[in-house]
Amino acid sequence: MMTGDSGVSAKDNDIVDSSQHEYFDLARRRARIYVHQACQRIRPCHLFSPQGPSNRPPKRVKIKGIAGIGKSVAVQRLVYEWAIGKNMREFTCIFDLRFRELNLIEAPLSLLELLEERFRYLKEALPDLFTSPSSLLFILDGLDEFKFRLDWNSPDKNIDINTKVSVSELMVALIKGSLLPKASVIVTTRPATEAPKGFFQRCCVVLGFEEDQVKEYTTKFYKDSRVAEKVYDYILNNDNLFVLSFIPLYCYIICTAIAEFFSSETQDVGDSKSLELNPPRTVSEVYFCYLLTAVKHHALKASADRSTSRSEVLSLANQQLTNLGKLAYENLLQRKIMFDAADLRNYGVTPADVQSTFLCHIIQPLKEEKVEMYSFFHLTVQEHLAALYCAVNLSSQDEVIQALDFWCFGRHPESSTAACLQNIDLNMDKLESLQMFTRFFMGMLRARLAGQLDGLVHSPLQQEDGLPARLGLWFQGQFKSEKLENLAALNLLHCLLEFHMKETTSIAAPEIKTLYLFKMKLSVADCTAMHYVLQFSPHNLQELNLRVCSNVTELETAGSSHHMKSKNVISN
Repeated sequence: MMTGDSGVSAKDNDIVDSSQHEYFDLARRRARIYVHQACQRIRPCHLFSPQGPSNRPPKRVKIKGIAGIGKSVAVQRLVYEWAIGKNMREFTCIFDLRFRELNLIEAPLSLLELLEERFRYLKEALPDLFTSPSSLLFILDGLDEFKFRLDWNSPDKNIDINTKVSVSELMVALIKGSLLPKASVIVTTRPATEAPKGFFQRCCVVLGFEEDQVKEYTTKFYKDSRVAEKVYDYILNNDNLFVLSFIPLYCYIICTAIAEFFSSETQDVGDSKSLELNPPRTVSEVYFCYLLTAVKHHALKASADRSTSRSEVLSLANQQLTNLGKLAYENLLQRKIMFDAADLRNYGVTPADVQSTFLCHIIQPLKEEKVEMYSFFHLTVQEHLAALYCAVNLSSQDEVIQALDFWCFGRHPESSTAACLQNIDLNMDKLESLQMFTRFFMGMLRARLAGQLDGLVHSPLQQEDGLPARLGLWFQGQFKSEKLENLAALNLLHCLLEFHMKETTSIAAPEIKTLYLFKMKLSVADCTAMHYVLQFSPHNLQELNLRVCSNVTELETAGSSHHMKSKNVISN
């Protein structure tokens, strides 16, 4: 495994369920790796250390990890340590190339031309450098951001550094080793991107923080050590937050969101519906607090202080949040995570807004020498804003049910007046990628029912009082269905946890007769969601199959402490 200051990586077996949300797949893989495998840690500076019976250093290395977990930071640290002469001194030169910049290259070119343009200060030295290719390292960062198709099965061409080909052919040849086979190459990518393992002699996956690193991060985040200790204890004792905290960017979001709840300056405010009276318990509440913090402190500035009501804060940022939410939602359905300036303007967001308002904490410019793209601060921030947009714009019980049918199971609404259900195009094979979004939606729907979205909502939700019961019946119907897949069932349990309304869960839970989770890699958060829902149906669960699952102990312990019973519990 590889460890850097930003986290831990494990040897990659290249078995990835690309249909799942990348965060959930990693969370479950972590559980299995830490429980069942002896971790091999590798620092970034040791990526090219000799391995195997031949004791030869690898030439091609793949670093895989989800968004925000520290892949780019790890390779940047590697370049810095090489530049100051601390590590990897076997390399004479390192060429750091980013795929988002390579996206701009339309015409065929040679590797030499590419490097001459990108590293102009090396133009005179390049011919000499290529006389010893074994001393060269190429870092290709962000393969998942490359817009051109990569044909891994194409026959190898006899090309050299002067041969002009398309940039995609150039990258394939460099990664496969048909071009400069003696040079070393590092490729970083997100999990779902196809980059065949056979081309790499070493494959690693970044797993993120371990528990002691989460504690170190919170200690450094706050100036007040007492606040840091309280925040860490709160994260440690909340499974929903703790399972998120292993990702560095999540850790930042959590620490930003809950800082004021433990500050010595915190005083109660008069808004009885305010989340600010209590620290957030669910993931949805954490992200909502993060958003409110960004709006209040970075957009409203002197016009808002702690005594300013939530509804006033949201009202002042209404139009920007609406535009941003629509951008987030419509592009999430297309799995689009990067935008240019024209994309932003189409949704009423300008680059100037990004630099001068709270949007700088939501949207980030990705600047290279010749390109400026934008992305949300994190994929989950995009998902949360998309969920907030939908929770605000659905105006009836029927629309809420139609939306859940569509997002969870691909049942396209026959007709709807809701903007978020009109003219929508969704790849039905990728519904699992909306798992986090649907959980956020349930959390934001609960916030709307509690009056916490006042200031954003333009019209009341029809028959609001009856919605929890109607949702309970909807969940009940899904659990009755024999066609409900295990992953879909687990997602519904998480949705109920985020909605966190006793009336709804009490209606749905008694209809859960079986949960078949054979061979599923469960995280602590999965166990927490199961425990929360099943405690509302202590006598009706007939079979809970946990055979060949990770983290079964946590669930069984939680279940026994709350008298959770089933006629047949199958585990390892």
